[in-house]
Amino acid sequence: MSDDLRAAFEATNYRVFLDGDSHVLRIGAPCPPAVADWLSQRACARRAWLITAYNPNAEQTDDASNHARDALLRDWADRRATAWLETVNEDPHGDWPDEPGVLIAGVEEGEARAMAHRLGQAALVQVAMNEPTALVWLL
Repeated sequence: MSDDLRAAFEATNYRVFLDGDSHVLRIGAPCPPAVADWLSQRACARRAWLITAYNPNAEQTDDASNHARDALLRDWADRRATAWLETVNEDPHGDWPDEPGVLIAGVEEGEARAMAHRLGQAALVQVAMNEPTALVWLL
């Protein structure tokens, strides 16, 4: 993977929508308290996985393809996760389009990796209560 791709993923704002508010996750930073509370109190999990279905292989794709993959992701989240939240990945410089996604809890890492891989994603984001937010590369 290129240094530019790594830098882009690390600079992204991973926004999570919870109870009418939004909280930004940043790679290397602790999980925001409200998201940590959601994990422990409502999702009953120690970690969650942020996945988008948009723009596989870090290449911009047409809206119809992105929407079809997103529907697959949300159907999977409905069936497999104990809880999930809406998210959007935002480029702080505005050079890349926003990418909707989900933060899923109650799914093992291997299953989350498999879904992200199936969707053609380069990485997913691990969110844990007592650990820094981290990228999990799939390439």
